Amino acid sequence: LLLATVTMISVAVFLALNFGDQRKKFETKETYSLDNVKDTNLVDLEDHPSSLNLDFKYLNKFEMIEGDTFANILQNASIPNNEINQIIEKLKKHIDLGKLKVGTQIDIVNEFKNEKSEWNEVTIYKDKNTKITITNNEGVLSLKKQESRLFSKLRYIEVNVEKSIYQSLINKNVADNVIMDFVQLFSFDVDFQRDIRSGNTLKLFYEEFVDDEQSTKKFGPIYFAEIGLESDKVSLFRFKDKNSNFVEYFDENGKSATKALMKTPINGARISSGYGMRKHPILGYNKKHQGVDFAAPTGTPIMAAGNGHIEFVGTNGGAGKYIRIKHLNGYKTSYSHLSKYASGMKKNLRVKQGQVIGFVGSTGLSTGPHLHYEVIFNNERINPMKMKLPSGRTLEGSLLDNFLIEKKSIEQSLTQYIKS
Repeated sequence: LLLATVTMISVAVFLALNFGDQRKKFETKETYSLDNVKDTNLVDLEDHPSSLNLDFKYLNKFEMIEGDTFANILQNASIPNNEINQIIEKLKKHIDLGKLKVGTQIDIVNEFKNEKSEWNEVTIYKDKNTKITITNNEGVLSLKKQESRLFSKLRYIEVNVEKSIYQSLINKNVADNVIMDFVQLFSFDVDFQRDIRSGNTLKLFYEEFVDDEQSTKKFGPIYFAEIGLESDKVSLFRFKDKNSNFVEYFDENGKSATKALMKTPINGARISSGYGMRKHPILGYNKKHQGVDFAAPTGTPIMAAGNGHIEFVGTNGGAGKYIRIKHLNGYKTSYSHLSKYASGMKKNLRVKQGQVIGFVGSTGLSTGPHLHYEVIFNNERINPMKMKLPSGRTLEGSLLDNFLIEKKSIEQSLTQYIKS
């Protein structure tokens, strides 16, 4: 079988991020990397723990590409082979899996609960109006086929954050996958550990599709999204260029929301140890901590922080199972203590930003499951949480003109929606 690289957007959503001023010391972890990487003397990262319930769901979106198979996609989502066989057996009476077309969308929802990970749903969008969903209820599989004539409907949500972004939007009946997309849009500009506070405002304008009975069956794109912070706001508008068909999100001035690197390549986790001097939990002496640790359950997906190619994959001393990616402009990122690598990971493989490359573990010198994340710039480690990220592109000329027209259209639709 020809295994094609699948780009996955894997977004885990906070379930219970509390915003009190409580302070608590977390046990820390350490890693080792290359000896030729120099130290930098950045200001130590202040501890910023929060009370966090790490139960959450996340959605993997797949699209069939040339040479791909349905089984390959399930393997990339880390579904065990015996369960893949059960899913295929359940589906074969309803769809010919060998004839899935290039571009067929497949969604897989995974759930972490009580430190355990398992897939929750697998959905195949057979055509525009038909989807087949396999649900996993504690090992018992059930199938649901939905066929309906669908109608487009716009929806606007405005809400103040209470205990968490997730719960605030769920209380407004926003679906999980829409929340996941919303969070992903801001992953370059907003540090969800530090920036989000109770009382912050969330705005969301998106499309959904309903049947004759006005029951929502699937969701379209987010057209406008905004997070109002304490002293600032981040507003994003969707723009699809009609000539190239590329889709991207930009601020009101036409500056891309996408940056060269993500500050946090794992969502739904708490920072358990910051950048700077601290006492090593295993070695027992003070040692500079040259990265950031994100505590999360074993098996939590880890994403490539940016486009690039894998420079190293394998066991790396105290770092355990380890991946290092080389990006453009002198940047590298490393990911340590993995439990396992995503399917197909190998040296020189090109990866895309947001693609799942591995899963959280506790291999090497580690006191518990976490990701140790480092950013290296011109062979010097820098603080990932304080780095000045290279910006994405800014629209110019006719592209900017077209974007401003699209932005105005979205704003007019939103105004009309609010008035109606």
